[in-house]
Amino acid sequence: MISRRNFFSITILMIAVLFLCMSINSLKDGWNDYAVNRYTETAENYPSRIHMYLPLSETQDGTKEDSEESQGMLSVSRDRVICISPEEGGLAGVVRAWATYTKRDITAYPSLAAFKTAGDGGELPEMLVLDAACVDWESGGELELLQACLEEGTHLVFATLPDVSVIRDNEKVKELFGIRKVLEEETTVTGFYLRGGFLLGGETFYLEKENPQSSVFLPGSAAFPGEKTFPWYLPGSGTKIYMRGIAEGEQVKTENYPAMIWRRSFGTAYVFAVNGGMMEGLAGMGILSAMSAEMYSYEIYPVVNAQNMILAGYPSLADENPEEMERIYSRSVKQVFQELLWPNMAAVLEKNRYKATCMMTPQYDYTDDREPDGKQLAYYLKIFNESAAETGLWGLSMSDTPLAGKLAADASFLEDALGGYSFSSFYAGDMEDGSLQDALKEELLESVRTVVRDYDETRCMPVEFLSEDVTVQRVLGDGLEYTYENDFLVRCMETALGYFNMAFDLSGVAYPEGDGETWEQLSKALGTTVGTYGQTFPGFARTTASQCDARIRQFLAVDYRDGRIDDAIHLQVEGLAGPAWFILRTHNETIRKMEGGSWQELEEGAYLIEVDQNQVTVTLEPAEERFYR
Repeated sequence: MISRRNFFSITILMIAVLFLCMSINSLKDGWNDYAVNRYTETAENYPSRIHMYLPLSETQDGTKEDSEESQGMLSVSRDRVICISPEEGGLAGVVRAWATYTKRDITAYPSLAAFKTAGDGGELPEMLVLDAACVDWESGGELELLQACLEEGTHLVFATLPDVSVIRDNEKVKELFGIRKVLEEETTVTGFYLRGGFLLGGETFYLEKENPQSSVFLPGSAAFPGEKTFPWYLPGSGTKIYMRGIAEGEQVKTENYPAMIWRRSFGTAYVFAVNGGMMEGLAGMGILSAMSAEMYSYEIYPVVNAQNMILAGYPSLADENPEEMERIYSRSVKQVFQELLWPNMAAVLEKNRYKATCMMTPQYDYTDDREPDGKQLAYYLKIFNESAAETGLWGLSMSDTPLAGKLAADASFLEDALGGYSFSSFYAGDMEDGSLQDALKEELLESVRTVVRDYDETRCMPVEFLSEDVTVQRVLGDGLEYTYENDFLVRCMETALGYFNMAFDLSGVAYPEGDGETWEQLSKALGTTVGTYGQTFPGFARTTASQCDARIRQFLAVDYRDGRIDDAIHLQVEGLAGPAWFILRTHNETIRKMEGGSWQELEEGAYLIEVDQNQVTVTLEPAEERFYR
């Protein structure tokens, strides 16, 4: 039996615990100022387009005559790239974007003959990137020019190869590319092997038989007749193979698999060759960065250092498509989003340390009579704040409502529910440029600082300025559909920019086109994508879209110069408005110490450098010394 004193003590204790719990929840709600978007408060201090560093970029038409200087000894510029490609081709755009990001000067010529005629002041670049179709392979003079470039230390990158017959019948061309034999003019491959240490992310196999649901096609696989077919070249001595195709039905040694990307040494210079059209898309930037890292004892270049997960069209706040939701889930779409999607997605993202950017929409269909719920809005804004997630605005709809009408309806709803809300990020999908520019003039979007757009293989710059104060960041694919092609693209973008942006379009949950788009199926794909990339690239920062925007601005504004004296790399950085990040790649060397910032190892021979001062010194040591120490 409990005495009155004990009963009284227990009662007081229970009341105190209840009071504390209620107080904590009250304080939590009080501190959770969900009606204010934290990402719009400091946006005015970010660099804008006027701060962007733009390297010298020229296009020559080949009409200049040879200068007197070009007839003498050639010298090499180590901060300049020349691209030999048709101006309308995709390669020129990719090389120009890569040069812009790495702060190199670039000159483009439509043909090797035009470059030779121009003379270019007698100065050769550090790198000559060529479309093989722009070279006259029957001209001994053009082959001699390429040989002269190599002798002076200019590296040659062939983004495409000449016709098989040219390689087969011309011994000088074979020697240039380091090809010992043309085994077959056309062979079918069922997969690819990517050697570790070239692109970031390590060694990997893309095998159709192991993942038949995932496309084994890589960019450029349709460059020859029949999908997944390539010439089968056997490189000779002095070559290093970075990527091979896996021949269909062939029982051959691994070292004899068809070469896809390789390098041949010529003294202090290299010839890089790509068997296919992989260089014409955004993946070409990663390949160029990887090649550049192979050219020198070290390579250092700026990166964005941002990885984003975009939940597009999530959440919607209206109780839409009720019959279909009841049939599939036995509950409303609001319940599906709140009880099934968010707990599952939050757990997957938290496990892999990703932050969510939730591109919400008050409703999908603006033509029905189902209006959005203001209480749902308050609920999501609170939990997003608590989870360090960002709330952006989805710019699409499932109806034929014009964009201006959608934005007007959204603004009216937000005004009634919260007294208005300021967005820092906007999801534009595949919206046309004109429509997007008009949308950003609307009052609802006047605070937007960054626009997330769909992947477009014709656009060569995944991060750029859309206007004076608004940036663009492109997604690299639909995260609900993992493919080898997307995996390869992500590896290339992480290598070139330290950048990853994956969108998960969740509008299909509310309006599924088939039972394969139910959340049960889509959640498996989400887990696969997030888990795969989270394990492959753990070293880069996880950000929201607006945090990524700040890093994009700093990345575009920064300029740098680097040099090495003995074991120390000296880096001079300009345009710092905050921390900036660089990737340092070395060969058989590791970082011993650093002044002017901090560093972390991404993988063997690759380091992420954070710079917070204008003068930086990175001291290296042989890798074996660190091992023994």
